[in-house]
Amino acid sequence: MSLKTRAQEDMKKALNLVSSLEGENEEVKNIYGGLCHNFPILVRQSGLCQALAFSADKATGDGNRARAHQKLLEHVAAILGQNDALGAVQGADAIGYMHYTRRVLSAWVYFKRFAASVLGVHTGGHDESQQT
Repeated sequence: MSLKTRAQEDMKKALNLVSSLEGENEEVKNIYGGLCHNFPILVRQSGLCQALAFSADKATGDGNRARAHQKLLEHVAAILGQNDALGAVQGADAIGYMHYTRRVLSAWVYFKRFAASVLGVHTGGHDESQQT
């Protein structure tokens, strides 16, 4: 039996989730990668509930931006071990809300790293060195 830390599990989960976007079109990957870099900032500035509500609003409808926000919401839910991240956070008590916020922020470090390494989206946009 091997014992793994939460950080190891978060890293593996983040790699699998970010890698699942490799089949998406370039615009979805770029938008999602940008969201990976900006989501922790939004959480720190506005709180997890407002950050998720913002993404839920943007996830409605069709289009690449909506698809990227849908994926972000799915990935946050996967980190929290819930089916509906927004519903879980809305229904949490104060201690649960703080726990969810800490879980998302600690795991999101890996999403940012894999957005850069797997998707090639760095802070501020797509990796310019890969364009010809």
